Formats: sequence, structure tokens, C-alpha cells
Amino acid sequence: MQKPLKICIIGCGRVAQSHGEGVLASNGAVELTAIVSRTEEKRKAFQNKFNVPNAYADIDEALASGTFDAVDICLPNHLHTEYAIKCAQAGKHILLEKPMANTVAECKLINEACRKNGVTLMVGQSRRYHEAVMLSKKLYDEGKIGEVISVTGTLMGYLASPPTDWWRSSEKAGGLMIPLWGNHILDYILYIFEEMPLRVYCEAYSNNTEWEGEDETTILLGFSKDRFATVRMSWNTRLAPEKEWVGKTKMLSSSDILYERFVQGTKGTLRLNDETKLSLNGETIFDNKNAKNNFATQYEEFAASIFEGRKPLTDGESGVGLIRIQEAALESYRTHKVVEL
Repeated sequence: MQKPLKICIIGCGRVAQSHGEGVLASNGAVELTAIVSRTEEKRKAFQNKFNVPNAYADIDEALASGTFDAVDICLPNHLHTEYAIKCAQAGKHILLEKPMANTVAECKLINEACRKNGVTLMVGQSRRYHEAVMLSKKLYDEGKIGEVISVTGTLMGYLASPPTDWWRSSEKAGGLMIPLWGNHILDYILYIFEEMPLRVYCEAYSNNTEWEGEDETTILLGFSKDRFATVRMSWNTRLAPEKEWVGKTKMLSSSDILYERFVQGTKGTLRLNDETKLSLNGETIFDNKNAKNNFATQYEEFAASIFEGRKPLTDGESGVGLIRIQEAALESYRTHKVVEL
């Protein structure tokens, strides 16, 4: 039995809370031995909530401490490159929250630093690790729906204001909807197709003055053999009267939105409702809102890839391809032209 991988979570914001819960549900695959946050209030609250023995305000102090073997970087998108390279140079294995970085050039710098220093890099595509999502891929690989023809991803919800301040800046977020949620849908599309698209076209719009980036978008991806995928997303879709909203000013979770994906094949169709319900040709085959914690599964894959000396399922090289599509979509949005890959 492998020993727990000692990790340090860097950043104690919104997404880090889910990572902390994932540690607790990881069946001992990882042990949270340290955290880093420049904000004392967040650092102390996180340390107390998850019973973390070591807490640091400074990344350099943490890296010099010897209290962990790997890091889990849960920082704003624009900080990923700086911190990933620093951790690689310190010889720490890296789990890096999605998106890997805001540009392909930054992704390449991260990958090179990890190769040079012999550390494992895994991109935290957390929604890939839901049971229903992984089962959908298994069924497709088993030929249950034949060959893929198209994949459709839809996210419709309402977000009145950003839950964290850095989302307001396109430069920091790398856009808005495309990197923050479109990244998940694009990752699923690549998971199914197992190849890069040949071309990308995107139309997008920014309606809400609370942020600079896109909050309404459609992306069309053209693959080989005239196959395609579409991504339709909106944070302007009111799905209930205001008096019925939970939280009123922000989307609390995927339970407050319409989130679906369809995989159309030559012999059948797979349908994912959120990440908890999977149907095959209209028949529900998996429906469990209390399924295993996806962040725990992600941690288990991270630890196993290190101890087994292999690439993780969502490695840094696949991360480059995903950001290449993301970059192309943003370029197409700005120029109103198809971008060839």
C-alpha cells in the first residue's frame, strides 16, 4: 500500500475549499501537511477547518520547510505560471488548478520547468473526475454509441457579480466564461474525440459591467471527417423568478444552472446532466448526487501517477492543447474569423 502523498495547498480561496474536502475523502491517498496564503484571516480559517499542521504566508518559506512533497496550486489564473515554475525548481510535484495558464506560451514554460526538474505535473481538470463523466467515456470506448459524430455542451445560468475580485479583469482571468467554465466543456470534448480540432470559430459578448470578459458565448469546433462540437454558455439566463434564487447575487453551484452535454454517435446518444446523471439512448444508467467526491478521485490519480512513475490522466502536454483551443476561441471572438489550428 502506497504511503500518503504529503501536499501543500497554495491559496485558500473559493476553489481551495473543494480541494480541502477532496483531501478528506481521498482514502489516505494524500495528506494535507501545509498551506500557503498571504491573507492571515484566510490562512487561519483554512488551517483550523482542515486541521493543517503547517501554515505559511510566504511561498519561499513553505518550499524551504521540507514539510511536503507536492503542491496543489489554487491561485488566480494569472499567477499559475510564476508559482508553478518556482515549485518545479524546488523539486515539488505539481497539481495545478485549471486552466493550466492563460496562454500557450505560459503552458510551455511550465512544462519545460517540470521536465527540467523531473517533477510530475497534473492539471486539475476536476470535472473530468466525476463518476458519471468517466463512465460516459468508458461506454463510448466500449462502442455503446458507435463512432462519435458530434459533442454538444450547454451551460445556462445567471451570475450577477463575480464571487471573487480577480474575475473582473480579463487580463487576470484570461477572459471570463471561456477559461472559467468553457475550459471544463472543452476538456470533455477532447476527452471524447481524443484529437485536436482543425478549426475554431467563436462569437461572444460581454453584457454585465461587473466584469470585462465574455459572459455570453458560442464556440464551434471542426474536427476531422466533418465531425464537430459546439459549446453554448450564458451567465445572463434567469432560470427562476428573483424571489426563488438561492444566494440572489451569485451562482452558488451547478445545482443553480442548466448544465448538459450530449455525445451523438453513429449508433446512439450519451447525455450528461451536470456530472451526476448519465443516460444512454434516453435510459438513465447512473444517477447519484452523492457520488464519490471528484476532487478526491483527482487526488488519487495525482498520487498514483507519482508513485507509479507515469503521466497523470490530465497531464501538462494535454493542457497545452486545451489552452491552444481556448486561445483560438478568444482570437476568433475578437476578429470574427475562423482560426485554423
